Amino acid sequence: MLGPLRDDSPRTIGPYTILARLGAGGMGEVFLGDRGDSTAPVAVKTVRRDVAQDPAFRSRFRREITVARSVTGNHLAPLLDGDADAEVPWLATAYVAGPTLSAAVRGAGAMDEAEVRMLGAGIARALAAVHAAGIVHRDVKPGNVMLAADGPRLIDFGIARDTGATPLTTTSRMVGSPAFMSPEHVAGSGRVVPASDVFCLASVLCFAATGRDPFGDGPVAAVLYRVKYVEADLADVPEALRAVLADCLTADPAARPTAAGLAERLAPGAASRWPASVGGQIAEYERELARVTALGGPLLPGYTPTRAATGSLAAPHQLPTRGTDFAPGLHLAPTQGPGLAAPPRRPGRGLAAALVSLVLLGAATGGYLAWRERGPAEGAPGGSAQAATIVAGVGEKGGPDASGTVPYGRDVRPTGWKKPWRGKFAEPPLGCSAGRDVLVCRLVDGTYEALSAADGHRMWTLDTGKSSRSAGWGPRGQFFMPAGATLPTVHDDTVLLAAADRLQSLDARTGKVRWEARSGGAHGLESAPVVAGDLVFASTTSAPEGAELGAYDRRTGAEKWRKPLAAEDISNAQKGNFWPVATDGEVLYAIGEEAPKAYRPADGELLGTAGGQAVQGEGSGRNTGCGELRVRGRFAFCTTIVPTGDDLSDPGSEEISVLRFGAGDLEARGRLPLGSDLASDAELAALDGRVAVLRTGGTSMESGTGEIVVVGQENGRIRGRFPLGTKPEPGMSNPVSTPLIVADTVVWADSTTLYTVPLRPDGTTGALARTRIPGAPGPSRTPTYDSVTDGVELEKELLDPQVLPLGGVVHIVYDDGTAVSVPLPG
Repeated sequence: MLGPLRDDSPRTIGPYTILARLGAGGMGEVFLGDRGDSTAPVAVKTVRRDVAQDPAFRSRFRREITVARSVTGNHLAPLLDGDADAEVPWLATAYVAGPTLSAAVRGAGAMDEAEVRMLGAGIARALAAVHAAGIVHRDVKPGNVMLAADGPRLIDFGIARDTGATPLTTTSRMVGSPAFMSPEHVAGSGRVVPASDVFCLASVLCFAATGRDPFGDGPVAAVLYRVKYVEADLADVPEALRAVLADCLTADPAARPTAAGLAERLAPGAASRWPASVGGQIAEYERELARVTALGGPLLPGYTPTRAATGSLAAPHQLPTRGTDFAPGLHLAPTQGPGLAAPPRRPGRGLAAALVSLVLLGAATGGYLAWRERGPAEGAPGGSAQAATIVAGVGEKGGPDASGTVPYGRDVRPTGWKKPWRGKFAEPPLGCSAGRDVLVCRLVDGTYEALSAADGHRMWTLDTGKSSRSAGWGPRGQFFMPAGATLPTVHDDTVLLAAADRLQSLDARTGKVRWEARSGGAHGLESAPVVAGDLVFASTTSAPEGAELGAYDRRTGAEKWRKPLAAEDISNAQKGNFWPVATDGEVLYAIGEEAPKAYRPADGELLGTAGGQAVQGEGSGRNTGCGELRVRGRFAFCTTIVPTGDDLSDPGSEEISVLRFGAGDLEARGRLPLGSDLASDAELAALDGRVAVLRTGGTSMESGTGEIVVVGQENGRIRGRFPLGTKPEPGMSNPVSTPLIVADTVVWADSTTLYTVPLRPDGTTGALARTRIPGAPGPSRTPTYDSVTDGVELEKELLDPQVLPLGGVVHIVYDDGTAVSVPLPG
């Protein structure tokens, strides 16, 4: 869909006036352009400046323009113009007003046989034209197939090349999308031939007919193995299509039909139009295009096409706060120009940000999170003159660095907390965050509730437009969260969350919305906004496809910058939580499609990408498999599954590994040494400067066999092993929380007991202590339902409790909605 321009977006590219932003990929951004001579709008593709500095790339891009101009056909988006020698290289193609095939299937479901035939015959004809020009497309996938009102279009010759030219990609680097590759792609890009495009098209048609990737889900290596040995799942493909597609999905390229031959076999029985559901999507793209082109100027930040057409804007202060190079009269809100002042700042928040640097130098317990002093006039407990106060909130992974260590000492407590309390949430909580004033949880129905951190009374509820369906995964692994609700993040006197495609800033005490901005939704259970200084970071998409990292002003919600995290079309095996995941105050970390990335918060400059060296020991280009990142001191860590075999044809066994990277640049720094017993069943839970805390036993809640294991961070030597919890009666479960570190103490809880283990200065452990939790619910009956047929419904699952230590106070939140707050023992 068409999005607004950003403050730093170009206003002209070549002869084209830029009207809106279409998206971004790994190589650059794409914009909607208008030549101003009554010709149709175009899609203008630009190249990132750092990529454009490579002379070899410019050579490739120059040839790409020549190649694309040589191809014409009814089902191709033709190249209209381009300049490989401009400061920022660009090319312009016909704009297709419609969704990609992947977006259409996500929104409308799988297609019927006749519609698949219409789709396949059109794209096969397009490929025939491409091949007739002596070109191999090399990246035929659902994201490169657009659905227009009059039929499909094949787009993006971004990795096409002349078959007579020297390969510009080496055989050590794969070009394409794993689930839609051919065996030749897997063998090496130099072996890709026109028949490879036919194989990939057959995979695309399987996706259109079933709604699933034809080679399944799982680790990328497993998907590539199935592609290499052509283990495609055609069981749900309509019978009349199965034989045609099977002929294309054969290991021998010479045995596959040509693109023209495939078009002839698919044409009989093809539909003449798209189904109504797809037609409705296309009509919305056409209406949106009409709204933008009718404006007479570009779509400015803060607007949607509908808002721009009606002249309305929900939050005027979200308009740009710096000048633009637009001509007078082109602003979309004539009474509210880009110089409009933001709402007044709340007192004291600038001081909190300034004190971050003090704590970075080692204040209090050695952590970096912001602390500040409040006098009795601000309500310090007991009227003390100097009471340390919590600014950065605490979640399941501790503070913003996700290290699992909470840097508040025993003398720090929530405002007004005097004695233990017990509260209650209306529905099962699904991720919480705690600050000095509130304990906020997302519930399984997508709503949010806040309890007072002082006494547990309910403070407010936020309805996000919940659905009747609770959170979980469908039988085919599709993640669902009502309203796309993310985990909440508490910071200072604010709660930040994203739901219903809106990033919202709420008053922590009242729940009143201070500002909101367009953003994305949860890609997984752990998606959450991250705060660093005066900025808030979130994903801008509601699904992993095409994910971008967005930066927003913490006080006004004004968008500052965006950076791409994932391509528009990715297989299920490549999907992840493409959100920011951690910050140490100076560097922001986010999960990208290929690996975790490090950014400079102020302007989004890429500082580093976690490479494959840490996994294989040498070489690069392998995905690290890191779906999270934990930062502590000089290092960042992640837990991943590493194959012990080196050859895709013989993956061998797998083991769990904790990879170590340099903080800031994410250069490989080896692994955290683990013994063989831990390498088979361990998950990194928390770490400080001395030790790492691991949890074993997986997710089993009935056996009582899991452990908390403390190991030295340098040598992996075991410092202590402790039982995870107590074994329940048969048929019952005793779920256990993830352990955290607070005040030199490892803390975790089960359904009855709070467990604590002291950490000595040398990293050795003291004795395990057990403290009964008053009001805890106790073991529960193990849930039983058909999760294979119906999928995983989190409302029916028994969820682990969550421990949220705030210095000298520990909140514990349980599956039944019970919340208990007790002093930290010891």
